[in-house]
Amino acid sequence: MIKKKSKDKHAVNRRDFLKTVTGTGIGTVFGFSILSDINCKPNSPGIPKRLLGRTKLSVSVLGFGSTQVKNKAVYQRAVELGVNYFHMGDSDPVYNLEACAALLPFRKQIHIAYMSYPKASQTILLEDLDNYLQQSGFGHLDIWFVMTPRPEVLSEFKEAVTIARKAGKIRWAGITTHGLDQDITHLTLPESPIDVVMITYNYLSSPDDSNNLDMLYNAGLGITPMKPLAGRFYENTVKKPDALLRWLAADERIHTFPVIMNTIEQVEQNVAAVKQSLSEEDRELLRTMVSYNSRNFCRMCGTCEGKCPKGLAISDLVRTAMYLEGYRDVGRARSSLLLIPEKRRQISCHKCDNCSVLCPNGVDIRSRICRIRDWRV
Repeated sequence: MIKKKSKDKHAVNRRDFLKTVTGTGIGTVFGFSILSDINCKPNSPGIPKRLLGRTKLSVSVLGFGSTQVKNKAVYQRAVELGVNYFHMGDSDPVYNLEACAALLPFRKQIHIAYMSYPKASQTILLEDLDNYLQQSGFGHLDIWFVMTPRPEVLSEFKEAVTIARKAGKIRWAGITTHGLDQDITHLTLPESPIDVVMITYNYLSSPDDSNNLDMLYNAGLGITPMKPLAGRFYENTVKKPDALLRWLAADERIHTFPVIMNTIEQVEQNVAAVKQSLSEEDRELLRTMVSYNSRNFCRMCGTCEGKCPKGLAISDLVRTAMYLEGYRDVGRARSSLLLIPEKRRQISCHKCDNCSVLCPNGVDIRSRICRIRDWRV
């Protein structure tokens, strides 16, 4: 049983916090709100934990995104320090077996989320689930995600979830979405089979994104953001993203945010960061970062899709540039690039003097795509 914390003079109620996030009394750049003054909370003796919506799973606010991390000691240190939410399977066709082996001894202490790529039928989805459970040795999943499914795939996933849950292979179902405006209506219905939602959310998100987040929270859904560090383009945050982590941890609507941690040093630093309150120095750094990062970070809103007269896969290429220049992750940039059909990724922006596609969030599309083209050459 989790004891309810007593309220103190430093605590911030949820209504006042939301005002600071969505634009009351704060500066905006490119229309994006950044956090204003809030009262500081005292440091937590341990890593904060929250109930993941209606699942009632107690999850660490700092999660572990285990896409490319191979060092077993890194996972072990994370568990020792109280991290208990691990998001698996993203962009990893071999199921990241090193991570599974490292975490298996701690299975009863941690929550495992695994994401399947969208498949055409419930049969194929269930095969993917069975393969993962067999390869990992985990026995069951706490959360089974499907990645940004089309309506027909979502229907198949719902049926697969029913079958898998009855068989004891999963406990809860999740969805990742890049089109929350279209998905939010059916996700918030009482009869929705989706329990956890992964959405793009960070300090560059718009007030509309915050309002959607509020709707998900009020519907009792578990909420975990993807791209929580907004690409990490700003040099001061590449090795020490403490302000970004504290900004996320200050928002009680966010239950856990998984980030990739490649070294024990990063694990220890990030755990220490979320145990501290958001400071004025943190807020000032966020204000400095917002105009710089808005030119580079793709929010995956989909506005640019189909707008290039040459058929360029704009958002996919801009996202690839983020992995390369922001996260400094060459492997993931290459994987992202290879997911784009050959014909579409061969088109170049170099012969166009001006891009006819305008990003509503201020991203310099042409420079981002030319950067990827130069890297491939």
